[in-house]
Amino acid sequence: MKCKPIWMMPVLGVLLVASWGAVWADTSDVKGPGTITSFSPTPQTRFEVGGDPYGVHTGNSSDLTNPDPQTLRFEVHQGDHAWYDSSSVDRTEINSAVTIPAGTPINLSYQFMAEPNGPNGSLVNTSWFNVVGQFHSDDWATSSALGHSIATSPPFAFQLAGDHLQVVARYCPTGLDPSNGAGNVKNLTLWTDPNPIQTGVYHNIQVQANFSNDSNGYLAVSIDGNQVVNYHGPLGYGVGTDWEYGMYRSSAPETSAVDYRNVILTYGSAATAPIQPSTPTTPTTPRSE
Repeated sequence: MKCKPIWMMPVLGVLLVASWGAVWADTSDVKGPGTITSFSPTPQTRFEVGGDPYGVHTGNSSDLTNPDPQTLRFEVHQGDHAWYDSSSVDRTEINSAVTIPAGTPINLSYQFMAEPNGPNGSLVNTSWFNVVGQFHSDDWATSSALGHSIATSPPFAFQLAGDHLQVVARYCPTGLDPSNGAGNVKNLTLWTDPNPIQTGVYHNIQVQANFSNDSNGYLAVSIDGNQVVNYHGPLGYGVGTDWEYGMYRSSAPETSAVDYRNVILTYGSAATAPIQPSTPTTPTTPRSE
């Protein structure tokens, strides 16, 4: 394993903040079930999920809890932001310290629950962006290649658009600046659930991806056994990515909470290319933004 410094940044922000050393992934690694060990809710500390180290990025240590060995609960209040964030965002999130190289097959599975925070078990979400799981690009590597500091939006993210779950993807050709505002990134909304998310129950999430910003890229997403995304094409910015989860949103007055359990991440030889379902589904037509 090779260590290198990494820069931690707000997803849609403009600041880069030095943090712990990240780890280049051995692409043959196989991770076990998502057992959480050495749990710590304290910002700028680490614990492990399925054997992988994760850094704690929270504004308030009481917002991150570990109800059982397989589960993490993330709560966000207005004004809860990480040490590098501006007051315009709220964040309770953990970030993997493992950077998976570009062009590496990735499989990710977990169970996700949005807790109700509105009347009659509804979800209230007034944020203009609300990210609840993302693969973030290695901005340090891109900054080094371009010769100046950048901050990017994630090449893949689950978002909450109001009370609807959404899948977005992004890509940029190698050599161009993928930073926010540079105008070189292609934004795709690959799927928006036509129905409000069912709160208070766990949903089975399966992601298969290859972050390759050419014709070798792909992204397949299934929710509760139904394939909702089957995208083949450029994905990412030509550098490695890391998995980050919790909640990161534009600041909003409502308190929100999400739960993740049984997070299992595999990559390289342990991961396989997407398998076509026996009954093909028709994903939402990609929409440029």
